[in-house]
Amino acid sequence: MGFYILSYLCIAVSIGAAACLIYRQLSLPLHVRWEIYPVGHEKTAKVAYGGSYMEEVNWWGNPYESSLINELKYMVPEILLLRGLWKENRILWLMTFPFHFGLYLMLATFVLIIVHAVLTLSGSAAFSAGGTLRFFLDGLIVCAGWPGLILGSIGCLALLAKRTGNRDWRNYSSLSDYFNLGFILIFFLSACLTAFLYDPWLDGAKAYVYGLLTGGQALSASDPSRSISGIITIVSASLLIAYIPLTHMSHMFMKYFLYHKVKWDDAPNRRNGRIEDAVRANLELKPTWQARHIMADGHKSWRDLASSAPEETK
Repeated sequence: MGFYILSYLCIAVSIGAAACLIYRQLSLPLHVRWEIYPVGHEKTAKVAYGGSYMEEVNWWGNPYESSLINELKYMVPEILLLRGLWKENRILWLMTFPFHFGLYLMLATFVLIIVHAVLTLSGSAAFSAGGTLRFFLDGLIVCAGWPGLILGSIGCLALLAKRTGNRDWRNYSSLSDYFNLGFILIFFLSACLTAFLYDPWLDGAKAYVYGLLTGGQALSASDPSRSISGIITIVSASLLIAYIPLTHMSHMFMKYFLYHKVKWDDAPNRRNGRIEDAVRANLELKPTWQARHIMADGHKSWRDLASSAPEETK
């Protein structure tokens, strides 16, 4: 039961940390709007050449529209295939893509295993042992899990080798970079070893997640904690769930705000609207910047600074 308690605690930490990050992001002042095109959700034909609806005459009088389909056309290849990196640095892509795609497949495997556990708990006749649905879901779990473990291991090893063997990479690699990769590699290697030696069909993983949903009632015949590698897998996976939202690796879900709230925010600033209210609130903030030409002393607001004549600095 101790392993389940650890997993529960780590999941709680992960949810709490993610909630704090999202709350902090949503409560920040309005960002400085980029207005850099193309915008992923641009709905007009201008998206083909990177244009904007703002090119139209009297655009502010037209209803604001966006396209989820155009967003997905950009984001799915970027997230799953790292399209931008493929275009800019093919050598780095060869190492980074297996690492990231391995993590994605692990996440997909975890979701599939949760679905498997829920269907098992439901007692549905359609999900009985030997049934087509159960056989299909078991196959999906294996088809996602094994490639995920292999690709993740290869990606971790390649990135660690690059950071340690290349002088340019060593110059800007921090201790946390090595620690993060090493931590994730421990999970991938221990999970690979456990699956290869004891659990090729990932029945132990399904039993453990089933136990998480039932308060520890895992099937003893498939208990993954019976091997050292299985214990390491459980502990490292649980700790990773808690650790990722506490580090810069949280960009895997916080990137949403970079795209939608900063990079792609092209909503019009209408009179008496939300954006105007946010700008007014920003003008009342009292900056404490050190740059002398700003003359920010912590007492004057942005409104005061923007409306006063600049002083000559010596």
